[in-house]
Amino acid sequence: MATIHIKLEHPTNGGTTPCDGTVRFIPIRRYNRGDTVIIPKPFEVTLTNGEANAKVIESDHTGCWAITELPGTPQEYTRYVQIPTTSETLEYTDLIDVNPSTLLPTTVTAGPLLQIALAADAQAALAYSRTHPETLVLYSEEASINAMAATVADIAAVRSAAQTQANHATGSAQTAAAAAETAAQNLQSIENTAQQIGVVVDAITNAAESPSGSQATDEPETIPEGTTTEDSGEE
Repeated sequence: MATIHIKLEHPTNGGTTPCDGTVRFIPIRRYNRGDTVIIPKPFEVTLTNGEANAKVIESDHTGCWAITELPGTPQEYTRYVQIPTTSETLEYTDLIDVNPSTLLPTTVTAGPLLQIALAADAQAALAYSRTHPETLVLYSEEASINAMAATVADIAAVRSAAQTQANHATGSAQTAAAAAETAAQNLQSIENTAQQIGVVVDAITNAAESPSGSQATDEPETIPEGTTTEDSGEE
């Protein structure tokens, strides 16, 4: 049962004064609880210094209570409210006013009938709702769970394939890096050999351009016998 805290006051010049009187609770509908029909009894609570606490059987959405304020004056006021299921103390002003005939909140106006459609799963329900926003779409929870499980399995398979490809790519990258390192070493070896060949070529070139090792002498040339010269005077 819920506890309802009620506080009523009269307006006065520049303020308010507590009301004296009673508050009457009358159930509008009886309801079933299992195989038992519950018939709440009407009752009244007396205001003390304008306040009172009343323990009321909850009505949920199957009924309501008519609460009549009798503040000790000829005037009275009746509210039709629903009492929620709770063990806490509720303020009287926080109770929701309902229409006693329809049990709908008084703030809800009449509208078109609710349209309901059935869908195979959540995905189909979403697609239908996008084109029929005014329709309540129901779907099988089991089918949706199975569809979600299949989707998760597909995602796991794609992830596994991607991981395998990544591993292969990593291996290929490592192989390519090793080949590149070997090629660099071979290139360095070729450059070293070329430098050595260049040194040998330079040495050969220098040797070819230098004198053969013989030197000229100051001795006069030997004139063969029987050879005449222009200055000898012989004819």
